[in-house]
Amino acid sequence: MKLEDIINLANQNNGYLTPELIKNNEIYTSYIHRLVIAEELYKVERGIYITKQGIEDEYYINNLKYTNIVYSGDTAIFLNGLSNKQSPEKEASIAYGMNIPKLEGYTIKQSRKDTFYLGITMIETPFGNKVRCYDKERCICDLFIRPDNYDYEDRVYAINAYKNDYLNFDKLYEYAKKLGVLDKVKSVFEVVAWN
Repeated sequence: MKLEDIINLANQNNGYLTPELIKNNEIYTSYIHRLVIAEELYKVERGIYITKQGIEDEYYINNLKYTNIVYSGDTAIFLNGLSNKQSPEKEASIAYGMNIPKLEGYTIKQSRKDTFYLGITMIETPFGNKVRCYDKERCICDLFIRPDNYDYEDRVYAINAYKNDYLNFDKLYEYAKKLGVLDKVKSVFEVVAWN
């Protein structure tokens, strides 16, 4: 593979050369090293490089670096478009029993394995990269699991945004039942659905 092909490959991936791309395309580390020296690639983390066209995306980089985290809480609400503001403190979840990474500016919460995988999806960051994140229904349920973690206005905004854009009662109620908040969710959404 030519050096320019490596740059083109990275640019097709929003400017990122990831460990997966390196492995799947059998790119030699000596080629990557040459591109770094020539300032065609920049190392952002171990095994993760970005081109001049790429935009450094903290959500994406940490999702590549820590493959066992899932964006949750306020961060998932923001990424799902259920909030009009981005929290300065980012949140992610990890299943019990896994090592908790130390990420500056992040709150990492442990979740029971039986509910950790519920609602995981791939969602686009503001920079167009796909990351693991809880889906809209899981975000709404989380508002009822730990209501004290969210401002009242943020909860109302998220519920109304969900109601106006997406509303999937079957999935929402299925998640709420598994997470033990079905009665709370129903009491709100039976009123919200008619307004």
